[in-house]
Amino acid sequence: MLEPTFMRPGKVKDDQMRSTKEYLLDEHRVVFLDGVIRDARCQLCGKAGDADSANLLLALGAHSSEPIKMFITSPGGVVDTAMMIYDTMKLIDAPIITVGRYCASAAAILMAAGSERYLWPRAKMMLHLPSGQMMGDAVELEIQQEEMKKTQQSLVDALIECGVKKTPRQILKDINREKWFNPTEAIEYGLADEVVTKELLRGWLTK
Repeated sequence: MLEPTFMRPGKVKDDQMRSTKEYLLDEHRVVFLDGVIRDARCQLCGKAGDADSANLLLALGAHSSEPIKMFITSPGGVVDTAMMIYDTMKLIDAPIITVGRYCASAAAILMAAGSERYLWPRAKMMLHLPSGQMMGDAVELEIQQEEMKKTQQSLVDALIECGVKKTPRQILKDINREKWFNPTEAIEYGLADEVVTKELLRGWLTK
């Protein structure tokens, strides 16, 4: 299937056309986090395809302090990778505007980490405590359980840093099982700021 294409008005030579994502990256500093966050080379899409997400943000931040717009459609994935992206978002000078369409698990943390945070009108967000299969003898299981507690605390700390106005204990209680949010609920909880409008979207993609 052919991917939709955009052309640069006034700059196209020899009928050249560019992919949608490449055009939006180069012209408007728009990136996409699509699909499962698997490892350090996940799918923050730009001209390199499945680029190293954190490094792409780092490069964009080094190039300019103009805002980066990150559209997120992800069920989550590897927490360590998500937290590496999270740290990069917080460390670079360029503000990152997050736009959520479906943000679950670790992807919800990244959505909440934006300097400005917008949700699609019918977007969904979901938070839950990370889990994983534990194997080994009693000592190894104890080590893994302790590491899991540290990971859970790291996520709670990140949510508070992002503006969730609840105590760590209340957050842990809330997300002990899957907790789903519509846009209104996400804004009330502190995970997002506003719902996307046509005017906002037009401004991000055309200016």
